[in-house]
Amino acid sequence: MRWDRLFAELESATLDELADERDALAEDLRDEQWASLSWRDLLGDPHVRLDVAGLGEVGGRVVGAGDVIVVEDAGRRVVVLPEAVLAVSGSDGRAASVPALSRTRRQLARALRDEAGPVRVVRTDGTAVDGRVVAVGADFVQVAVGQRRVSLPWESIAALVER
Repeated sequence: MRWDRLFAELESATLDELADERDALAEDLRDEQWASLSWRDLLGDPHVRLDVAGLGEVGGRVVGAGDVIVVEDAGRRVVVLPEAVLAVSGSDGRAASVPALSRTRRQLARALRDEAGPVRVVRTDGTAVDGRVVAVGADFVQVAVGQRRVSLPWESIAALVER
């Protein structure tokens, strides 16, 4: 009887030790997977919300990410500059794929210019310029506001919002 109890205790201790090792390995693997991710890898969550400097929270479906992040929500398109993103939140924090965007910010700004629709250019300080994109330079976007033109350096822009 004593031998049976001794072997049962040894077996139980071995199983506990194996379970601890398995849990430690699983945690190391999970940490390794998270360590290889970028915040941009989290943009594919269907419930993603971006906290954007000067604009606040933007939600919707990310339809592309690259030089800019394009979010579509309720039929409008928001072009967000990655450097203006302050936080990303979603339903569970797991990564999901998002289509790579091959178009640059200048190409997207030109597309907005060609559409000739009203646009709100939100600056990182929270102010906005409403008008139509009329020109896209090497490092700026020019917006017609009534009779005057306002040139906004990309460094000051947080997002371009279709109106």
